[in-house]
Amino acid sequence: MSMRFGMKIEWVFCFSLIACMLSFSSIAESYGHGLGYEIMPPEMLGSKLVSLEISSDTWPDEYTKEIIFSLFETDTGVNVENVTYFIMLTKQNEVLFDVTGQRDDGTFTLKLHTTESDQITVEEAGSDLFGSLFDGGEVVNVKGNVFSSGGLYEFKVIITTGDDYSNVLSPPLDYDVGISFLDKTSYNIDDINFGQQELGIITYYDLINDDFVYDQSKKMITYSMPFDWSEENILVTSTMHQEIIIPKTFGDLMVESFSARVNGFDVQESVLTIDDFSPVNRLVHLVLNQNDLLQISKSIDGFPNKMDFAIMPSADNLPLTTMTENAQYKLNLSWEPKNIESGSTATFFFEVLDAFLIDRQVSVAYDLSILHDGERIFQTNGNSVDSGHSIIEFNIPDDVTGIITLQFENLNGSDLADASFHIVVDRADIEQISIPAWIKNNAGWWATDQIDDPSFLKGIQYLIQEGIMIIPPTEASEQSGSQTVPAWIKNNAGWWATDQIDDTAFVQGIQYLIQEGIIVV
Repeated sequence: MSMRFGMKIEWVFCFSLIACMLSFSSIAESYGHGLGYEIMPPEMLGSKLVSLEISSDTWPDEYTKEIIFSLFETDTGVNVENVTYFIMLTKQNEVLFDVTGQRDDGTFTLKLHTTESDQITVEEAGSDLFGSLFDGGEVVNVKGNVFSSGGLYEFKVIITTGDDYSNVLSPPLDYDVGISFLDKTSYNIDDINFGQQELGIITYYDLINDDFVYDQSKKMITYSMPFDWSEENILVTSTMHQEIIIPKTFGDLMVESFSARVNGFDVQESVLTIDDFSPVNRLVHLVLNQNDLLQISKSIDGFPNKMDFAIMPSADNLPLTTMTENAQYKLNLSWEPKNIESGSTATFFFEVLDAFLIDRQVSVAYDLSILHDGERIFQTNGNSVDSGHSIIEFNIPDDVTGIITLQFENLNGSDLADASFHIVVDRADIEQISIPAWIKNNAGWWATDQIDDPSFLKGIQYLIQEGIMIIPPTEASEQSGSQTVPAWIKNNAGWWATDQIDDTAFVQGIQYLIQEGIIVV
């Protein structure tokens, strides 16, 4: 018999209030969403107030996901005995398996194992894929390659007996539970200035859609994931957490702060925090609480079934910032002129802040090297100032172009107090056309009438307005013509979708629609 010691009085009080409200409902059905741990709103089981606890873990390794369901009395924390569970798992709208089992101690444990097999198997004696398990407390092991990814795992949990197996509940206790597991996706991009870089997204909610884009002109990351914006869903979603992984070699994204939009809504910068404690990558945490989600939902026209993210540096791209490897010092770096050129003089301004002193600016000794193609082209040392900026002037050699690295070492005499900044000399201009590859699918569907004109045009208009699709500046004419889309533009879309014409030819059609006022941006 298990007991949850230390359960706070306010939890019990909250459960009691909710129970009063639920007593007026003829069907016991509760919802939970998007966490690795949930306690569901209480229900009446005879004369007892009970609740379902769901906890999860990735144990003992990354290939195993464990979920534990426990029914307990809310007043005492003691498990209800002799419970019969029906549990069905749905992932991305597909039912993967269901299973029924009796548990003398009230606790049902599932372990989901990642294997190479496409077939889902339930490895328990006397059970099959859609069978029953009467094992008195055994762990249910389910195997298949579908469990390799994280994201949102949705469980339907129906409890048909409690206290005694002969005590059949009518109606049964009915729960819909969403448990999220960490999932990581990586994206290789070829930046015009910093070359090959690997960005990543870690999601603690649902899987990321296949629409990740990095816009070099705005230094903006965009992507989306499924999300139900109904108030009912948001009220059972306490937080939504994403992490953007940025390699520290990607100088343009080592900025001091970021801004973000969610479904076109500008969220407060406080929802974004930067973690620079790794010497290799920085993590940008994006955390929306329930109030944030409710506020965004009120600004959304209708109920889209996804959450669109756009993350970019704040208005000023300088200073760049990073932490030393020992996590003691934070360095801020800026320079003039902003576009550094070969054969010119660059002036670097930097500050050293002590994280242990709540980011107070400090004076410490430092060694500084500037590297190009692995070779040291400049070296100096000194002491940073504790007020204002420390200044270093450097004459850029005529034959130095591309990426240079400012390597700070031995701050305050510590071998572990090192940090680097990667900067571009002779920055290349970015083309005025940028179209995500996945738009070709939509263009092909439009050309074959699988998408109607208003839907496609509204989609293109949104992509341009949000900076996801970039075209040369185009103004509408003073006298716009017909609102009918010319046949040649639709033909162009079909040819572009099958690579018969290039991006420029397709964009010319979009520019025509803007000039005629058919698309308004």
